[in-house]
Amino acid sequence: MKDVSRISPDSYTVDQLFLDRPGNDAIQLNLLHNYQSNLALYDGWHEFFRNKQPKTLIVWGKNDPFFTIEGAQAYLRDIPNAELHLLDTGHFALEDSCEFIAQQIVRFFA
Repeated sequence: MKDVSRISPDSYTVDQLFLDRPGNDAIQLNLLHNYQSNLALYDGWHEFFRNKQPKTLIVWGKNDPFFTIEGAQAYLRDIPNAELHLLDTGHFALEDSCEFIAQQIVRFFA
């Protein structure tokens, strides 16, 4: 994130409120471990992309430590006409690039 002052304290305060609910730690760990089940679906998703070529806008934070640039670019293998924007931001791209992202969504899907 380029400008941390753009993150509203409301955003992370509300997020933390929900994360701190009793039993939520077990739910989050279960989701993390269950993520492996997604891998079995990847081939089907990619087949859909190759066969249907959906109109696709990809807006990605190039400094995201979780979802890397390579992950964004991988979509282009199956959807070569997809539009990719790599923004100079991280995982929370909407926090500091919401105006640009909103403009791209309106323009792309109008």
